[in-house]
Amino acid sequence: MAPASELKYYPAFDYLRIVLALAVTAGHAGIHGWEQSGNFAVQVFFAMSGWLIGAILLNSSLKDLARFYFNRAARIWIPYFLTIFLLVIVSVVKEPITRKWVEIFFYDLTFTYNFFGPPQLAEFMHQMPLDGTGNHLWSICAEEQFYLVSPLLLVLGGSIGQSIWLWVAIAAGVLASRYSLYFGAISLGVLCAISRLTWGDWQSGRIARAVVLVLAVATFAATVLAWLPYDVVAPFAAIFIVLACAQYGSSTSFGRWVGGISYPLYLNHWIGIFAANALLGRLGLRGTITGSIIAIVLAVAVAGLLYTLVDRRVMANRHRYFTEQRGRRLATLGFSLIAIGLVGAYFYDRF
Repeated sequence: MAPASELKYYPAFDYLRIVLALAVTAGHAGIHGWEQSGNFAVQVFFAMSGWLIGAILLNSSLKDLARFYFNRAARIWIPYFLTIFLLVIVSVVKEPITRKWVEIFFYDLTFTYNFFGPPQLAEFMHQMPLDGTGNHLWSICAEEQFYLVSPLLLVLGGSIGQSIWLWVAIAAGVLASRYSLYFGAISLGVLCAISRLTWGDWQSGRIARAVVLVLAVATFAATVLAWLPYDVVAPFAAIFIVLACAQYGSSTSFGRWVGGISYPLYLNHWIGIFAANALLGRLGLRGTITGSIIAIVLAVAVAGLLYTLVDRRVMANRHRYFTEQRGRRLATLGFSLIAIGLVGAYFYDRF
């Protein structure tokens, strides 16, 4: 795997990440400009993951996999399980523990919530922890499934797994399936990453930049104005936006900071919203635009604190704790958790 100093940087991604996280936060805080804004933000996150993680794996060998799995687990799992822990604590304080409550946290803990949680939201929202507050974690589960499975194709699969035609078929199959909004944008991101093996950094060419920008605007408009079915066009709009932003440049400390807080903001924006609602309810501002803005500000403050205390320290120190054995064990644990979740879901309603 190439050392960090040799990796090229996309500074626009830092600002794109924070915009996407703020879009999700704003929607949950009560600012509703477009009903699909939160989900579309997730689609762009997915496309970015496919593009970036696909590129990392295409430059990895078998001996790099232990470090890849270790790095992904450290980066994703620690903040994610902290969020689940906080959700459990608040849930235990505010509401009784029920069968549905246990079921939902079981899916969260086994990275399978995306398969079994969202389909229940409309019917069982009020039986879920904090009225479905953790529903946004479905996207982290989908990402984790991608992180676990993609190395099997892109690294272990060799030239076959890196075939652009294989990924055309995978993307087409996923986009035509019921899981297009789970894995469609990710597969398109990987497909575009693989295309660079043949055409290099084609997205940086002057003509390509113009074409991609036009496509990004056109498909985004088609998504917002519902010219085409959302689940069909949204993954394409997402990857075109990512490609438009995938231009090399230098990082800045501010850019890295706003990009860095996007993950804890996405995970834990509910804390700021809960705090704002508790405070503003007494002042008669709950449900107002002022209250929503205050909730967003509090959510960003919480994200900044968590980034400083958790995420940044994890990123700075994870190399100190890496061993190949730990990497392999974490990969095994990840696959095992998903297997447990799938088997548990099968038997849950039978008891």
